[in-house]
Amino acid sequence: MLSYSLIIFCITLLINPILCYIPETRIGHNSVIIHNQLLVFGGRKNESVDTSTYEMLYLDLTKPFDSKSNPWELLKEGYLPVYTYFSTSIVSTLDDDIIYLIGGYRLNITTNEYENSNVVYMYNYSTIKWTTPEVDNATPRQEITGVTDNKGTVYIFGGNNMTNFTMGTLYNDMQIFNVSTMIWSKLSINHNLPSPSCAYTATILKNGIIVYLGGVENDKGNYISRSEVTFSSMKTIRLFDTLKTEWLQMNVTGGDDIAPRVFHSSVLTTDGHIILFGGVGGKNTAIGPKLAILDTNKDIYEWRIPSSSDSSPYLYAHTANLYGNYMIVTFGYDMDNKDRNSQIYLLDVTHYTWVTTYTPPIITKPFSKALAIGLGVGGGIFLATLISIGVRFFKRHRHTSILKIPGSASII
Repeated sequence: MLSYSLIIFCITLLINPILCYIPETRIGHNSVIIHNQLLVFGGRKNESVDTSTYEMLYLDLTKPFDSKSNPWELLKEGYLPVYTYFSTSIVSTLDDDIIYLIGGYRLNITTNEYENSNVVYMYNYSTIKWTTPEVDNATPRQEITGVTDNKGTVYIFGGNNMTNFTMGTLYNDMQIFNVSTMIWSKLSINHNLPSPSCAYTATILKNGIIVYLGGVENDKGNYISRSEVTFSSMKTIRLFDTLKTEWLQMNVTGGDDIAPRVFHSSVLTTDGHIILFGGVGGKNTAIGPKLAILDTNKDIYEWRIPSSSDSSPYLYAHTANLYGNYMIVTFGYDMDNKDRNSQIYLLDVTHYTWVTTYTPPIITKPFSKALAIGLGVGGGIFLATLISIGVRFFKRHRHTSILKIPGSASII
């Protein structure tokens, strides 16, 4: 006979399964922060190519949690239209309700066959719906990282186009996607082009420079085996100037030595530091350090290894997102335990220390131009109303306010 507590537990599961949701581990997934939520979607569950995921799960960043607990919640209405991994996802800078999912390895949910008919999918946070916008000339690419500027232009460099899991082609073109016009195009650049590359990270700075770190490259582009590609140097950094639409190269001569890697992550802090975390070396070997900081405030960027660099897990094919003073690392492959990771890791970027407790930071939204105009207009109308009332009051009472003093003249 079932115990009373077990019955209550089962009823609770039926009423609110979200509270007990435990997500499957994964690699090569996507994660974005939108409306104070960290959304995670897609990814590959194990080594088999037909075991990708399509659900969306999230962390509510307005609530405290312990990273060792299970704070995930499932967004049932947000199932992806395809299985996907090693794609890129971006929150629009023109409409903070919209997420774009671009490229990646894709499988049809019904047939498990490769699906490249649609390169771009669009998710609306408010309506909880995925749609397929009409985007002409979009080229399928995998193992890419896209970034967007404040004008709504998405920049996607190179990437891989693998016909199977041994042969493929690397690219070094710069493609752009204008989300306001839904136009996809390729920039015509012939000078100072970097080698064809994929599996890098891309970070756009406030000055419009995109910093590309790590990845693999091959001067020929085509390869028969991944053994033919080389790892990009972390001392020779590729930069793309979005304002001048030109490539630059910076040789980092000072600071600490950072080993080349792929499938790592990078986030940009508010003070202009790029935090590099994780990744894997050639033949899936562990490399160091696990954590490094690139200072982009100097004329020549400089690498620095914080003292906490080796106290973290060894992950690759994970994701990292910055929210307040936390870098939130999710899923990926754990090299220490030789298994996929299910733990959430938190880095306090104020001291570069790993913590287990998340406390919601106070996030102040920027003072928007529209709000400033609204307050200005409202304040002007309020002031004009006060002046109007004052003038009317003065006109009504200026001839009646007479003070009589015996034996003297009237004083107005």
